[in-house]
Amino acid sequence: MIRSLPAALAVLCPAAALAGGTIAGTVRADPRLPAPPAIRITKDAAACGPEAKGESLVMTADGSVANVVVSIQGLRTGVPPSPTAGAGVDQVRCRYAPHVQAVTVGTTLSVVNADAVLHNVHGTRWPGEAHVTVFNVAMPLKGQRLPVLLDRPGTLKLRCDAGHPWMSAYVHVFDHPYFAVTDAAGRFAIRDVPAGEHTLEYWHEPFGDQQAPLTATVTVHVRDGKATTSDWTLSPAPRSADFASGDPKR
Repeated sequence: MIRSLPAALAVLCPAAALAGGTIAGTVRADPRLPAPPAIRITKDAAACGPEAKGESLVMTADGSVANVVVSIQGLRTGVPPSPTAGAGVDQVRCRYAPHVQAVTVGTTLSVVNADAVLHNVHGTRWPGEAHVTVFNVAMPLKGQRLPVLLDRPGTLKLRCDAGHPWMSAYVHVFDHPYFAVTDAAGRFAIRDVPAGEHTLEYWHEPFGDQQAPLTATVTVHVRDGKATTSDWTLSPAPRSADFASGDPKR
């Protein structure tokens, strides 16, 4: 029987077939953290609704936290990563969707207005360069769609300058592919990670009166073909003790 080329290579080079490992885990909230209060809508309530649900902390009943960006520091590939396909941000009932996302450099972000009200999407580099505008576009028409090229790594904060101050979102732009965003169940997975010791960073947006994001780092050890577990507990003052980092699963 003649093997296909990929199958033949896997047989001849078993190490290559197992190259890279996975870092996966779950983020949960400290029980002391309260859910953010709803915000009363004061403009365009007919289109936006009577109130906006607080999005600075999105968690389930069991404390699992969504919208945490997890990335590996200092790890690069030999070639630039491919642009993220299908990336976009919509404005639906005066909220940004998604609220937090991560993409690669060179991605074109499709900015859409699904509301029949005027929005003005203002994206700035944040934090540290909060006054550096990356894009600033008025979107008065329902169904309007504008492409925005993200050509620098960093974090962008989006806000609406058309009288909807409760609207906010974050777009993380990376120059490598080793990142993930926790889902609604607080889970994440970063795949195809080279074997070795790496520094994993967790990022969560500010909440309450806090002005800076919540970040913390942990060292993880990755082996080819294995899964390494690293969990985080989100608390007002993250500490190294908040982590539960395991050895690669056998």
